[in-house]
Amino acid sequence: MRTAWVTSIAMGFALPASAEVRATASTHAQAPSRHLFYVEAFGKGGLYGLGYELAITPRLSLGAAGSFAVVREQQVLTLAPYVHATLVRGERNALFTDVGALFARSHIPSPVEGWDGMTDSGGGGFVSLGWERATRHLVLRASGSVVAGEGGVTPWAGFAIGVRP
Repeated sequence: MRTAWVTSIAMGFALPASAEVRATASTHAQAPSRHLFYVEAFGKGGLYGLGYELAITPRLSLGAAGSFAVVREQQVLTLAPYVHATLVRGERNALFTDVGALFARSHIPSPVEGWDGMTDSGGGGFVSLGWERATRHLVLRASGSVVAGEGGVTPWAGFAIGVRP
């Protein structure tokens, strides 16, 4: 009888502890990764882009997107560092904004001898408002932006597909 009493006390202490460990492990396993890798079309990087974001809080991330494109022998390199902020979040959907800078370098190689070609660099900024649909590993985003730089101000829209490892 004494053994049954000691066993039941031990089981009473062991069950809550193991249940707590399971609950902690399952909660930890379901937390999304802080890292987001994505590809985009008509986004921050220009015609297309590759990007990365690191979440520093649940609603704030730091990111960068870049691309390299050759259009009729003109080589265009873009880099866009930005801050991503979630304004409103539901279970799977979110309204977000991105605010950042744009750096671009354009190079046209020389088609003739005696001319080095032409290279120009410039910068600007952008602000975006968009919608996000996310699961634990997959993120889909669509956004509209206003881009300002040396050439003036223009509207821009794009979409991105990303993965959280």
